[in-house]
Amino acid sequence: MSLLGWRAASRLRPLASHSWSVCRKLSKSYVTLSSSVTSQNFASRDVLFLAPCSFLQCQNRYYAKGKDKKGKNKQTKVHVTEEEMSELVNVTKMNNQFSQLVEDLKQEYIKNLSLRTAAGSLEALPVVLEGDEYPLNEVAQIFRKSPQVVVINAAAFPQALPSIAKAIRESGMNLNPQQEGTSIIVPIPKVTKEHRENLAKSAKTLCNRCKDHLKDAQNQFIRKVKNKEGIVSEDLNHNVQLKIREIADGYVKEAEGLMIAKQKELLQTSK
Repeated sequence: MSLLGWRAASRLRPLASHSWSVCRKLSKSYVTLSSSVTSQNFASRDVLFLAPCSFLQCQNRYYAKGKDKKGKNKQTKVHVTEEEMSELVNVTKMNNQFSQLVEDLKQEYIKNLSLRTAAGSLEALPVVLEGDEYPLNEVAQIFRKSPQVVVINAAAFPQALPSIAKAIRESGMNLNPQQEGTSIIVPIPKVTKEHRENLAKSAKTLCNRCKDHLKDAQNQFIRKVKNKEGIVSEDLNHNVQLKIREIADGYVKEAEGLMIAKQKELLQTSK
């Protein structure tokens, strides 16, 4: 081996066992011999060649930076005046409809979700009779037999018994009516932890129903706006649709706030 070849080999061979940090440095460059060196009749066995990364099994790894999740669900507020919206939709009517749905939820909570179910809670319960809807107290007599039992006498309209039982089961009051002749017996559950939890679940069910109605109303007004394309600019039409969603979302949050408050009341928690 020539002197130059021996020196080159002795300097480069120890690098093969160097630490990872050295490998990372080496991975950024190539160690080669130029044609001028090979022309000096050095045998290939006398010189150690380093391939880019592969010889020392070095790798440069690049990791994707994590996305900023702070603004993931952040929605941009739509700037549309009420006057601009009025060109495409009846804003007052829309707000009144949204507001009424939330108010209906509030009234259902007051009437149907209390720890002590009173006979008065059943009086306004809607019952279908011969295709029309009537309050329960117009088709049957309601009285409390004992603190734990309410009796509904439907002798005047016995054909309404199935509808009465169905309305009570679907009222969200966690009641299980039982028919006896022309009467319906409604046992009132005791105020247990399980009863409280069932009422809290009913509060969520009623809230979800309200949110579905709000979604339906929202889509109804959006369809009306879409049908008026060409009356105003495309941008304004699109922004009005976004504004309708934004307004509906505000009422959805209000309904969720009522649900959370009602659940805390029923479960008697202060969290």
